[in-house]
Amino acid sequence: MTKSLSIVLCAGVLLGATECAHADASADWQQIQAMDTHGPSGQFKTREEAQAGALEYLAKQEEALGAFITRYPDDQRSIDAKFRLAHLLATRADLEQKSYDRHAADVILDELAKEPAMKSRQADVAFARVSIFMQRVDAVTGENRDTLLEKARAFAKEYPDDRRVAPLLAVASAFDGEPKTARSLLEQARPKAQTQELRSRIDDDLKRIALLGKPLEMQWTSVQGNRIDLRKLRGKVVLIYFFASWSAPAMYELDWVKHLAARSSAVQALGICLDNDPVAVPALLADRGVQWPVYCDGRGWQGELVRSLGINAIPDLWIVDRDGILRTLDAKQDAEALIDGADRE
Repeated sequence: MTKSLSIVLCAGVLLGATECAHADASADWQQIQAMDTHGPSGQFKTREEAQAGALEYLAKQEEALGAFITRYPDDQRSIDAKFRLAHLLATRADLEQKSYDRHAADVILDELAKEPAMKSRQADVAFARVSIFMQRVDAVTGENRDTLLEKARAFAKEYPDDRRVAPLLAVASAFDGEPKTARSLLEQARPKAQTQELRSRIDDDLKRIALLGKPLEMQWTSVQGNRIDLRKLRGKVVLIYFFASWSAPAMYELDWVKHLAARSSAVQALGICLDNDPVAVPALLADRGVQWPVYCDGRGWQGELVRSLGINAIPDLWIVDRDGILRTLDAKQDAEALIDGADRE
């Protein structure tokens, strides 16, 4: 075992000793799995609060995973715990911009690849490497985006029958600004999708891409009582933010969207909220200082508007230019430049 991994695991043991000392492997593993359904808790009002909440949540996961790996090294689930730990460290590296956490994640995968038990699971290691790169905050920009595409295609070539080829090819979302490339990737991925859930997701992605570069039509009544018709907003740059109060990343980005909306009187922000209780949304907006119109039908992912737009992930920010043309499906990168560009056109 290398020094880097030893440090990670020792930290997990020290932190997790009191919580799991008398539990067996199955009980400990159930606790780890239960964490998947319980993300960071609390209503975060600032990016700093949201990041602190996310880091606290990751620390609890690291604690449990480190303890499990050390206590039960011969348990077959220890391998899955190492995969989880590698992903966790990479996630934290992106949140805090700490390269040593990303290096520690690489060390774990390198050691996994050498384990005798992994001879028949090299595809799992290869997939983990690509998916960890995919989750990097800079994976969808410039040179890194091209590297991500190369990695995804290399995995598909080396493991063409692997059930995860379709998800990897679905990196098309990184190419929202290049509809032809995105569409090609999705059309290549769909026949390989082995579940209806994944096929539906790819269909949603294709639906969204088909909207790019065309006039976007949308009519609804906001929770504040405003009647919204995009055709009547021609002449303004329109930001459409998809979010929900139960999504920590979406609430994390809310202040950023408020900042973008305040850049110019020629910018109009709109919100599409996926909460299940529309009655509670006005209070949430007032608490967060959001004054722009927000739509919420209480049906979440199954809402008619959400389904018609192919929304299957949040947060997301769309930009519509002065002529009503949808210019981008993902304004997370260079949003201010995109807004300025849409304003000039």
